[in-house]
Amino acid sequence: MSLQLVSITRRFGAQLALDSVSIHVRPGDCYGFIGHNGAGKTTAMRIALGLQFADSGSVFVDGFDASAAPREARARLGALIEQPGFHAHLDGATNLRLLGRLAGLSRDETRRETQRLLELVGLAQVGAKPVQAYSQGMRQRLGIAQAMLGRPKVVLLDEPTNGLDPQGIAEIRAILRRLVEQEGVSVLLSSHQLHEVADVCTRIGVLHRGKLLVEARTQDLLASAQGALEVTTNDDQRALEVLQRAGHNAERVQGGGLTVHVAAQDHGAVARKLVTAGLELTRLGARNASLEEIYLRFARGEAISTVAQTPSEPPQLGAKPSAFSAPRAPILRTARYELSRLFAKARFGALLAGPALVGLGAIALERRTALENQARVAAGELASATAVTGFQATASALQTGLPLLALLVAGIASQSIAGELSRGTLRNVLLRPQTRSQVVLGKSLAGLAVTLGAFALLVGVALAGGAMVFGFGDLVELLPNGDEFPLVAASELWPDLRQAVLGQAPTLAGYFGLGLLAGVIARTAPGALGLSFALVLASDLARGVARSFGLEQWLLSAYAPSPLGDTSQLNYFAERAEGISNAVFRFAGRDLAGVDLALAVPLLWLTACVGLSILLLRRRAMP
Repeated sequence: MSLQLVSITRRFGAQLALDSVSIHVRPGDCYGFIGHNGAGKTTAMRIALGLQFADSGSVFVDGFDASAAPREARARLGALIEQPGFHAHLDGATNLRLLGRLAGLSRDETRRETQRLLELVGLAQVGAKPVQAYSQGMRQRLGIAQAMLGRPKVVLLDEPTNGLDPQGIAEIRAILRRLVEQEGVSVLLSSHQLHEVADVCTRIGVLHRGKLLVEARTQDLLASAQGALEVTTNDDQRALEVLQRAGHNAERVQGGGLTVHVAAQDHGAVARKLVTAGLELTRLGARNASLEEIYLRFARGEAISTVAQTPSEPPQLGAKPSAFSAPRAPILRTARYELSRLFAKARFGALLAGPALVGLGAIALERRTALENQARVAAGELASATAVTGFQATASALQTGLPLLALLVAGIASQSIAGELSRGTLRNVLLRPQTRSQVVLGKSLAGLAVTLGAFALLVGVALAGGAMVFGFGDLVELLPNGDEFPLVAASELWPDLRQAVLGQAPTLAGYFGLGLLAGVIARTAPGALGLSFALVLASDLARGVARSFGLEQWLLSAYAPSPLGDTSQLNYFAERAEGISNAVFRFAGRDLAGVDLALAVPLLWLTACVGLSILLLRRRAMP
């Protein structure tokens, strides 16, 4: 199992972030990817994981071209990039279980892996605590645990000790040793704190301003570099002059003595020169070059000519898949993750019930109005009044609840991508073995299921409330003498009610699509929410302009109930249920390729919004 980056180049405008960088993480490696902040380490790792895109070059994971087989590549990789993002209100174990199922593990496998990984990173005692109560070090360790889900063979860790105190750094180093020595994992570790990786990394790649300066075994890099010889004599100034005349790089040390930068094999020659010059040596000691010194020399262009660089191997093209491969049904797994994530919040179910409660309020108002009209007819204040039936009450409840549900659906959809992006959890999703298109489709499938569930709840409550308060009898006119004049039979209203109710489902799906698109366009959760509401409102306000051009039928809002002017089929049914004999549905009989416009237009909006969301997300670099 290996990871290879081959001639990766990436530009950001005029800045060359990576200049034909090639690295090779071999089986059993703990590869230290070192360089200053801004050297390009994180960019290279994001490209390896598919979070960003290279201008040129290739990434191979176990022989698979990551661009041609992204799911197979990511099935073999785990990663922690910068600060780990988790659902803060959930505990550590639940976060891992959500990602484990997303990675294709069974329920039992997920439970076992979660416990094993919490123990591996030292969080077994706090796995039940909400992540928002974790310290920075605990979050980093949980980030390493999520990177290990599914037992990947190569794990990429970007600055895993950032923000940690010395004890936390020591704990992370101990975890790294366990990963390599006990778990058999190859690790690509980036850091600008060179002393933190020198004693854990077996191989080193030095990156400076986007260029790979050297790639070699750590021991070879350290052994081949010039160290320092610490010398003290009875006359340090004269000793300095002797060594400088001999061509040695020597300098005075504050507090006394000299430091001579010279290869280990030349230490004896330095001592002989000093003794021959009549100087008395009082101290002579060798100090090997540190990784920091080596890095700085490479950065200054002082290449170490004797370093034994590891030869680059050709990509393993055509390699057969290993025993672990990308799991099936990525769209369904993403949908399950999304549903689990949403319903993990206790208040989410109450939020979905909101439109149904508003609908009940509308039925209560209908009852009060009906009682007032009956009293006025009996008192002779009205010549007659149309009796309210369950049909009219149901229509009123739906006309009141559906606009709120449309906003709710669009808002929920807007957070599907943008909300996770803001929390940093979308990166964890995209690191699992599914493509971005599959992520969008899976989240859409889950969101549509939630939409239909909330719609069914609203309809069920409206029907039940209408039946309990009024009953679904014939529509009649109440007369002052107590007689009832029949207007419309109930048997004639039921088909219209079914058609009016069923016609709202695709319209709500269209609003979900608008919200989803808003969440992909915006980069923050509040921005996405505001944009989704703006799109819903704009669609409604645009009807007046579109009507003047004969285009109103192509707007989603034309088929939805609205307080700004209702042209929906539900409004047509509501007028029928009130006994209005000349009620008409403006778009009746119109179709697109034989499909009723009330069904075709909302589905076109949904399809277009989901398609644009996929296109935009596939082109976006993930932070």
